[in-house]
Amino acid sequence: MQELLYSPIPFSIAFEPINLCNAKCFCCPYTEFSDDKTFTSQKMSKEQITQLMDNWASLLKKHNMKPWSASVIPWRYSDPLLNPHLDTVLQLADKHKINVSLTTNAISFGKRQCDFLQKYIHTLTKIFVSVIGFTEKEVWDQMKVNRKKMFQSLEFVRDNYPDLSKMLDLSVKNRNQSAMVPVETLQEYRKRVLKPGKVRANRLYWMSNRLGKGDDVWTKPIKWKPGPKSFVNGCGLTPGKILNRLELMVSGRAALCCDMSYDRNFPVEKVDYGNVFEIGIEGVWANLTKEHQLIYDQKFSEKKLKLICNNCDRSGINSMGWTLKDTISRQKKVQQKFYT
Repeated sequence: MQELLYSPIPFSIAFEPINLCNAKCFCCPYTEFSDDKTFTSQKMSKEQITQLMDNWASLLKKHNMKPWSASVIPWRYSDPLLNPHLDTVLQLADKHKINVSLTTNAISFGKRQCDFLQKYIHTLTKIFVSVIGFTEKEVWDQMKVNRKKMFQSLEFVRDNYPDLSKMLDLSVKNRNQSAMVPVETLQEYRKRVLKPGKVRANRLYWMSNRLGKGDDVWTKPIKWKPGPKSFVNGCGLTPGKILNRLELMVSGRAALCCDMSYDRNFPVEKVDYGNVFEIGIEGVWANLTKEHQLIYDQKFSEKKLKLICNNCDRSGINSMGWTLKDTISRQKKVQQKFYT
């Protein structure tokens, strides 16, 4: 047994400010839950977002974090452009010198959104655009998004906000993960993005089993148990990443990893790492780091293992040969990078 080296605070925070989206991607939990009659919309208030960002900024200062080394990701399963308080996030990021990372389906690039994105463009690392499907029919079938409207939205940014267009990074993919992206499809998008903005094909292993079904979408459901070559929280695609990033649901509850989605499928009576609006960032972070140590010590609760990890196709991937020693070495390098 070896004690892991945890950062005293997260280097990045991903939080769900609103649990609504204007797409229904086939691989997203939002699609399943939003169709349920009991589903209710939720959002963080402006006051809650301010409380969260100010709490984090005070901790970054306390621990001598370098300006612009931390990042906030104001979305998880929603589209950040639908967040009525995205301007507040950007204002606070500017005030506290925190980077902002966005991923969108590009439908909601309106004047209001683009105006404040342009105003705070220096806070943005990139604006990622996720496209699932090649043809107009495939995009509709897999995202329930009108590709023509997506093109119009991208053209609006290109023609009116060229600096924002240059920050776009489009990822084009398909449900059939081995399918080659047609050259003409990439060209269609490239005409609507200004360089050095990117349009790229993303073919293999882009999906994670966020619905926990292991159905025809995910052909290799995995039953995972922690081991010396598994990573913290079992997320093989991003080894050790959860040590540096805090994930928060729309309610403010802390999540063990990025694939813990909504309160309803991870009820508080079964798994509870605390609520950031009740015990603060330090409180939930302490609970998560304790849990990660238990995972590495192979003492993770069987009930939680079954609830969170067993059907996740990110879990237990150890082909990279990542070991406990490698993880500790990586942690040291990461801390040197972020601290003054």
